[in-house]
Amino acid sequence: MLLVKLAALVAMGAILCSRQSAPPRRSYDDKVADLVASGAAQGFASIKKTTTGNRFEYHRVKGADAPSGARVDLSGFDGVIGVDADAPGGPVAHVEGLATMETVVAFLEPLGYRLPIVPELKHIPVGGAISGVGIESGSFRHGWFHEALVSAEVLSPGGAILACGPDGEHADVFHALPNSYGTLGYVLRATLRLTPSKPVVAATTTVYGSFADAADAMRKAAASHEFVEGLWWAPDRVTVTVSDYAEQRGGETLRRFDGLDIYWKAVREAGTLRMAAETYYFRWDPDWFWNIPVDAGGWLVRYLVPRKLRTSSTYKWLRSLRVIKAWHRLETLWKPMGQPFVQDWAVPWSRAVDFVAEATKTLVHRPNVPYMLLPVGTGGNFATHYPTAKEDFYLNLGTYTEIDVSFADAMAETKRIDDLCLKKHGGIKMLYSSSFVDKATYDAVYGTLDPATRAKVDPKGTRPSVFEKTAHPSVLDAGADLVLGY
Repeated sequence: MLLVKLAALVAMGAILCSRQSAPPRRSYDDKVADLVASGAAQGFASIKKTTTGNRFEYHRVKGADAPSGARVDLSGFDGVIGVDADAPGGPVAHVEGLATMETVVAFLEPLGYRLPIVPELKHIPVGGAISGVGIESGSFRHGWFHEALVSAEVLSPGGAILACGPDGEHADVFHALPNSYGTLGYVLRATLRLTPSKPVVAATTTVYGSFADAADAMRKAAASHEFVEGLWWAPDRVTVTVSDYAEQRGGETLRRFDGLDIYWKAVREAGTLRMAAETYYFRWDPDWFWNIPVDAGGWLVRYLVPRKLRTSSTYKWLRSLRVIKAWHRLETLWKPMGQPFVQDWAVPWSRAVDFVAEATKTLVHRPNVPYMLLPVGTGGNFATHYPTAKEDFYLNLGTYTEIDVSFADAMAETKRIDDLCLKKHGGIKMLYSSSFVDKATYDAVYGTLDPATRAKVDPKGTRPSVFEKTAHPSVLDAGADLVLGY
């Protein structure tokens, strides 16, 4: 398998090196004018883009209907338009929908700004983080990613470009965008609030003997730190990392995690790490959280893969290759195929201790692989279909790994925690991954889209509902063959 991966990397490197330099960038208004003049947006069924998808699910592979109709090319909407430092209410950035977090950070850092929430994977696009739901270690203060959204221009399924804001004609679309996953259209342009950034971050980790103690520490830290997150390793080992901007010391060598140094191993123990702000924002990307093995093959990949290609999108591309998938099928001759266990659940803070204890009790994770713990302040959440108003503070439990169990057992474990979160503890979950939520529960938790809003954005009814798009096929009685979603 390793030789196959290395060969793929060499081939990809050759392709990248052979690319010609990009043509001069065109203005956003020119791109929109060309899109309208081409007529391609009328009746389109799907979009062409160059970013990597970040949905993790079991796909239907037999009998599934492919979208019929035209494909509109939005790949050119991938830049930062500019920053307005004097905007009412504070500085904002105007960003195109397919601009990645890497592109946005590279533009904003020299100006001393960042997005309030910077999703930790470099190639997540801005539009995806809005229509999905994003969180990070700044969420205790800034909430969900979409809470920074001031306004957006959205290409609707009907082909219209809607100027959406919290007030006005399309306020309903604005409030429904988070957790819409493309069913309302695609963000062409977003205006997002900014917050100050500095070049260096110091991250200090403390080890606690229980989740209850760690949760108390996270809540207290939220009053005085810039970033707060935790990792659940075992019932008696939970780490909390608090991070703040710091001044760079003369002659100091800052830590990097896109070589042989591994972030998740570094924060398993108590201590302080100092790194560039950009390194901190994308600290989980080089090892795709903790999904690059720490065996001999994993170390060789770390040693050989160029730093620029040490990203989650590279690994997802590798996993999409037929030969890699064939190897995984061959491995099932001597072990269960690794099944995706990639989810984010959030519960009101008062239910966090009980929920985490119940969710983690089966210990299906691979050895030394943690769960992510993120406190989320929810007071600014405007999303009509991702409501988190039961309390002002939620706890998000994330799992981003594979588990070595059967297909049926992996689905059963996900469904078990779905039920704990949504039905027992009054929580909510992100829908970028396999969801076993039945229709009645979905409607009770997320609500249903106003028919008038649906008629406005999709007058011909060409798009599925969010429930239909995100529900696991077994919930929809699809009866189709299923494979790994990534």
